[in-house]
Amino acid sequence: MRRRGAWIVFAFMLSSLPCALGAQNASDSLRIYYVGRPVGWEHYAIKSTPGGMQLNADWSYVDRGRRIHTEAEMKMAADYAPISLQVNRLTDSSRTPALEVTVSGRKATIVRNAVTASVDLPAVAFAVSQYTPVSQHLALLRYWKAHGSPSTLAVFPGDPVNPVKIRSQGTDNVTVNGHRIVLTRYSIDGVVWGIEYAWLDSDGRLAMFTSAAGGLSTKTVGAELVPAYDELMQIATRVAVRDLEAISSASTPLRIATRAGIQDLGKSSTSKSGTSAKIALTGATLIDGTGRAAIPNATVIVENGLIVSAGPSATTPVEFDTRTFDVRGKTIVPGLWDMHAHLHQIEWIPVYIAAGVTSVRDMGNELPFIVALRNAIDSGRVTGPHVRLAGLVDGDGPNAFGALSASTPDEGRAIVRKYHDLGFEQMKLYDLLTPGVVAAICDEAHKLGMSVTGHLPRALSITAAIDSGMDQFAHLPVRGEASSDATKATIAFLKAHGTVIDPTESWNEIGGHSRQESVQAFQPVLQHLPPPFVQFRVANWGSATIDPATAHTRLQGSLATIRALHEAGVPIVAGTDEGVPGFSVYREMELYVMAGFTPMDAIRAATSVSATSMHLERDVGTIEAGKIADLLVLDKNPLDDISNIRTSRFVMKDGRLYENSALWKVAGFTP
Repeated sequence: MRRRGAWIVFAFMLSSLPCALGAQNASDSLRIYYVGRPVGWEHYAIKSTPGGMQLNADWSYVDRGRRIHTEAEMKMAADYAPISLQVNRLTDSSRTPALEVTVSGRKATIVRNAVTASVDLPAVAFAVSQYTPVSQHLALLRYWKAHGSPSTLAVFPGDPVNPVKIRSQGTDNVTVNGHRIVLTRYSIDGVVWGIEYAWLDSDGRLAMFTSAAGGLSTKTVGAELVPAYDELMQIATRVAVRDLEAISSASTPLRIATRAGIQDLGKSSTSKSGTSAKIALTGATLIDGTGRAAIPNATVIVENGLIVSAGPSATTPVEFDTRTFDVRGKTIVPGLWDMHAHLHQIEWIPVYIAAGVTSVRDMGNELPFIVALRNAIDSGRVTGPHVRLAGLVDGDGPNAFGALSASTPDEGRAIVRKYHDLGFEQMKLYDLLTPGVVAAICDEAHKLGMSVTGHLPRALSITAAIDSGMDQFAHLPVRGEASSDATKATIAFLKAHGTVIDPTESWNEIGGHSRQESVQAFQPVLQHLPPPFVQFRVANWGSATIDPATAHTRLQGSLATIRALHEAGVPIVAGTDEGVPGFSVYREMELYVMAGFTPMDAIRAATSVSATSMHLERDVGTIEAGKIADLLVLDKNPLDDISNIRTSRFVMKDGRLYENSALWKVAGFTP
């Protein structure tokens, strides 16, 4: 009798599935957008088969001239339980198996990168291959619904399986050709690191799917909804920022006792505490970021989010009504900068604050999202770093990058004005811009008080780009041996023009290291990261075609160039271009010391030099009276060993003091 009842429940679940997630058979074409630019298509079909269902998907797009092509076939039971999954990576001349999964009962056999593993499965588990093709997530949603919409289900392959939370978040409306269309929205958290979102139409097809699992933003939109792209992006932005606000609500500042000499480390019970109270951090060694010698037994006094005074405790009196926080034995440094960020994923925001990165420069993003994100932080609705914006623009053509392209000087000037009106501080130039367009963009930006950074456009030399008006360069455009006459001449030209360099050497190390060597060897933090981040990002970093010795030799060549730039007086700022959130800023500083910087110089590259390069030296970058109260309290002194920058215990942003370990947990990391 109990078995008959179970079959009745299962039959009801299957019969109700079309109402909840659309008809069983579904097919469509999805337009793929990468950082706001249409770059390809996914074509998929889910259809009934004898005894079950089958998904076939073809995902193909071109990223800056490189084609990424994936095919997937998934066989499922009638309740969408996975039976097999095969994913192939395709080129014009080859087909390489990327993943093969076969399920038998409660056991799965997984072949990935020619390595076979056997995994025991829980009762509710689904097979997913990272984030592409995205139609896998439609099958996942159907499986989740057919099994009672559990609060958590397992996906595999993982570690060995990963817990995933799926939530129905309600509906959103768009208008296409005068018709109002209702979309049902779901959040999917745990397939990769970070929340992904899926919208389904009334026929149960994917209307839109958004992810930043690859590091930069990827969105797919159903072919019929492409005319509503701008409206859909506004919806996606509102949803992501709202979820970030919810995540951020757990970032609660410490409460410090009102009586001098008494500490209260308990967290405030409700909202974020204000910044009006006067707070004194007493007893630490102070490295103020100016380059002056460290001050032992220092006091830093903060009020209304600003630094009131900072100096030796003996000459920095603390008034009786000042709340005091004893940090004897620790070291205070200015809040760090990441001068090359891409904030496509909301989870990076709490990670940055947890790492003590209190200012970032976003170097290319989707306009609706990054503007809304900056505004949410500026308004106080989100605890996050100060966000400074560089507007991405490329030349036109099939290999261009980003949503905005300029093929004429007038188009370039119009794009500069668009970014300026949205409050961007800089322009970021990309590879395909032509000389005349570069000159027009630089001229217009300078007229509007903006500076110009970015890649060295392929059509220009370094000297020609600087003569055209470029103020800064992303990455490391200086080529050749550091000791050669040609390189010395280039470096002298950079110095003479005050050009700022953002080497992103930590990212170069990640991408250029040999896969024979673990990332853990130079970035010993994998135990702190969410497992999907390690599985789907870290595992794909590096080169399989070079050996460790060759990789190290190349790294030393880059470090020699950075050393030559620094010794010549060319300003170097700390940027990461993604990598490991927060931790890559630490690694960038370590690499600078490996290149010959003193620890003090490395600290300044990530603080005061970065602030000066953004013309914000009056506001941030050092710990001095009148500056914004952004600082870190470290357990160990980074002047003794630059790796001590990793020992942050407390971070202050805008005068609010947070405990780092609590912030790491908010970000989903292990402290």
